[in-house]
Amino acid sequence: MMLDEIKNDYPLLHKTVDHLFNSAPFYKKTLTRLLESNFNFELAERVCKTGLEMVNDNWEQYFKNLDKLTEMNYEFLRQQMHLEKTGKYLYNSFKEIEEVFEQNEEEFGPNYLWGMYFSQPFWKTHHNFINMFLENFVQNNKTVGKVLEIPSGNGFFLCEFLRANPNWHGTGIDLSDASISFSKELFKANKIQEKFYTFIKQDFYDYQGPEEFDMVMCGEFLEHVEDPVKILTKIHEILKNDGKLFLTVAIWAAHIDHIYLYKSAEEVRDHVRQAGFSIDKELVQASFDKDESDPEKSKIPASYAAILSKK
Repeated sequence: MMLDEIKNDYPLLHKTVDHLFNSAPFYKKTLTRLLESNFNFELAERVCKTGLEMVNDNWEQYFKNLDKLTEMNYEFLRQQMHLEKTGKYLYNSFKEIEEVFEQNEEEFGPNYLWGMYFSQPFWKTHHNFINMFLENFVQNNKTVGKVLEIPSGNGFFLCEFLRANPNWHGTGIDLSDASISFSKELFKANKIQEKFYTFIKQDFYDYQGPEEFDMVMCGEFLEHVEDPVKILTKIHEILKNDGKLFLTVAIWAAHIDHIYLYKSAEEVRDHVRQAGFSIDKELVQASFDKDESDPEKSKIPASYAAILSKK
């Protein structure tokens, strides 16, 4: 697909992709291929529009925020080289990560959140997971319910769920002030009323809420903790018996704040089953084109997504 083909129907997406094409050489291959596959043009245009609204239509700031995605891509490649060489992530404890974050609050606050925000339409794995989420998790739900996202991160999943289920109440739990602030701005831009959501600054390990949830989203969290099964078990406890969990996990994919190293999708499945879940639907994707023929292979960068039920 030629970039000019989307200019009339998706002008913000066109301008955004054009900037990415000019910012790093690898985008022309990866994004062109993504645009020619099962690409959600309407969602991507809306993500760009919302991102622009959140900076009051300041294009200079918009492109600075977009560039955080490129910086994140290069950082991933640097970290991945370390992983391939040593067979381990840079850190393996939450205490170490806390110390790193305290020294680099800007890098792991707004900058990180903007990079992750733009990764939703422009990373192959995230884009396909969002499509799976929108098509199989947010549709055909009951009129009223309670939904939880842990951690809330930039609030993207919770925002999309509440857009599609406007009478539900959403709760987001996160340790980061920056994450909660970003999420609130995202919700405001999407015109979601404050009465329909609550954000809690807390470690999920310590969460003792009295309520159970109909639906839970847990996006790329397990690789950030020392004991993923403990997290999954706690989710199992607060999920209603007929509830559903949407889960995504990074496998053998390095980032500075990744702690738990999954080597294959089967290791994720093993933890899911240990925590008492059954798998309704799943998708495993390799991060690089060269590995696409066998994403289940051990020790290749990949991502896992699943919709889970309680056994």
